[in-house]
Amino acid sequence: MQQLLPNQEVISTIENKTLFFYFLKLKKADEDGAAIRQQFAKQQATCLHWLHCEYAIIGEGDDFWTHAAIFKFPNFAAVKQAIHHGISSDNVEAVQGFAVRPNNPPNFILYLFKSLLPLGRLLSRNAKKRTASEILESVEEEEIAPKIHQIERHLQNTRTSKAYMINLLHTYEKAQYANGMTSSGATAYYRKYGLVALRSVLMQGGNLILSGRMGQPVIEINAPKLTKGVWEGIGIMEYPNPAKLFTLKYMPGYDKALRHRDAGLERTVLIVSKKD
Repeated sequence: MQQLLPNQEVISTIENKTLFFYFLKLKKADEDGAAIRQQFAKQQATCLHWLHCEYAIIGEGDDFWTHAAIFKFPNFAAVKQAIHHGISSDNVEAVQGFAVRPNNPPNFILYLFKSLLPLGRLLSRNAKKRTASEILESVEEEEIAPKIHQIERHLQNTRTSKAYMINLLHTYEKAQYANGMTSSGATAYYRKYGLVALRSVLMQGGNLILSGRMGQPVIEINAPKLTKGVWEGIGIMEYPNPAKLFTLKYMPGYDKALRHRDAGLERTVLIVSKKD
């Protein structure tokens, strides 16, 4: 039986966090996770999202995780009680979990960005359909970009249902601008790039699922090199469909903001997922 919650010694490091993000590798990849969700529910935790991981579009290494999940406890007392009782599963081969401190933008900003949806739809509709080679050529000067095989695989994902992009983030202490501009990596990425990227996704009919700060995993067993270790933050965006990822460049200001992403972000992983 694989434990899914950290041990008692970790409680002091969680700092009253009640939101948890998980990567899971299940023995039965087509499992809907009902048994795991029921166990969390018995400990007062609500499963906000249960996702089926498809593939990594940015990041080195083989695709590994079968599922991802977000669980929310009502209070920290419930977290401590759940850790005391434990939650386990015999269907889990590997697990990586993080306590998350949400830092979503104010609702009025999200409302403002969503009000630009008609413009975004117009720009998306007029966007040129590009080949894998054309996309690779457009991103080859970027520090953070998918490889040709990752682009080709994503272009083959022609489903019309929603896509959930799981983005693990870790910024430089000092932004790496080629022109010597001074800024922290966090400011460059989260403020100068992040808000433009968020606006661009919402303009295409997407939604923000989660934005938060993390840190050291609270539990990590058999995790792959792709995601293993400390991650400063997480962002999960909902797209109307997978193809919308490659039309971000047609949204106002997005291309120009990429230099701030490249300057601020030290490493990242982007995993495409869907709802079961």
